[in-house]
Amino acid sequence: MSEPVTYRRALQLAVPASIASLITPILGLTDAAVLGYSPRPLDVGAVGLAAAIFSLLFWTFGFLRMSTAGLTAQAIGSDDEALARRTLAQSVALGALIGLILVVLQKPLGDLCFWFMTRGTSVVPETISAADDYYVVRIWGAPFVLAASGMMGWLTARGRTDMLMVIAVLTTSLNAGLDALFVLYYDLGAAGIAIGTLIAEIFSACLAALAIVLLLRRSGGLDAHWQGMDYFSVRALKRLLSVNLDIFIRTFILSVSYVYFIQRSGVFGDLTLSANQVLMQFFLVTGLALDGPAIAAETLVGQALGRKSEMQRRREFRDAVLKTSIIGAVGAFLLCGMYFVLDDILLDLVAPDPAINTAAREYFIWIALSPLAVAAAFQFDGIYIGATRSRALRNSMIVSALLYLLMISILTDPWGNHGLWVAFLAYMLVRAATLALAWPGFAFLLEQGQKEGPA
Repeated sequence: MSEPVTYRRALQLAVPASIASLITPILGLTDAAVLGYSPRPLDVGAVGLAAAIFSLLFWTFGFLRMSTAGLTAQAIGSDDEALARRTLAQSVALGALIGLILVVLQKPLGDLCFWFMTRGTSVVPETISAADDYYVVRIWGAPFVLAASGMMGWLTARGRTDMLMVIAVLTTSLNAGLDALFVLYYDLGAAGIAIGTLIAEIFSACLAALAIVLLLRRSGGLDAHWQGMDYFSVRALKRLLSVNLDIFIRTFILSVSYVYFIQRSGVFGDLTLSANQVLMQFFLVTGLALDGPAIAAETLVGQALGRKSEMQRRREFRDAVLKTSIIGAVGAFLLCGMYFVLDDILLDLVAPDPAINTAAREYFIWIALSPLAVAAAFQFDGIYIGATRSRALRNSMIVSALLYLLMISILTDPWGNHGLWVAFLAYMLVRAATLALAWPGFAFLLEQGQKEGPA
């Protein structure tokens, strides 16, 4: 029997997911603060430059988490444990393989990324050198990060966001401690941040694997449901790759848009680059805090569309969309209020260097307004990912990115870095608007449900 979609159930999924998601930007803010007390505070910009490359690489392959979450949630909704396990095996294997390819291609890939990131900027050679030190260390974590991405999606689909939260808290605690050790004690600068992050990423993948083992033991045992399954079923692989390809294109464009923002920040010099890196961590706090309700929507919408009864599908889908969206809207207004009230305290905490603090303060208004811009975009993402409506996600991102590039070209000349931030927030609003226009496509899914061929 399925559980009804209540606010309590939605919050039980959303709150731990928000905490787990928030760990990433909180760690970024910790890195900025640690480097702010080091002899080379402008290494904040170097870490931002190199971390943007990993955002491009790892977020691009974020389809592993998203497609796994959507497909697994639908399998759970139709009580198909074998299909859920097959999706897990395929996504983890695919993630590890892609990660190994990135390690093998690290030199040409790094050269290309650094060329793009520094082209036309006024970043000094010391910053680029520190960014390269960061890159050559952290790239070795790629197989672990991408394999773990599939595992995280699988845990999300099973409603175990509490496990995600525990993994994230433990990993971040380790990472923050290692960063402080390597930067403040051993004075390794950006390379020290990378070493701490690499160790933490391997640790996170191990914790995720342990969590999955525990869940498998409770869902029929470790050995159940694997035998006799065709992992290379043409129909199953076609659906998996089709969903993955569309979400890959969508996420690649999103990653490039973020990287392009950092790259354009470098046009205004090292100080603005460092300030924008600090502010971007606040922006990620906004987005990932609001990602909790979106992740809850992924799970609940996916499970709803997996139900065999049309009446049950419609009822659960309606409740999932309405209740997770209300939670997301409330969270957005609370975050907006927090930024307006605590702006000075937050900036003094994470940007102790006076020059970076002053520069970041000038543009903080856009961070304070950001929850209102991103709430709808993230919530629509969660709903569409749960439904595996990957084509709509892809098309929405293409249109939004083209308008984003146009806005940057128009707004940065008269408004400088303010124009860059306006373009970025408008980009989020366009994403929401284009997905809203695609909403009628849910009618067929609600009538027919998500269909999956034999394993």
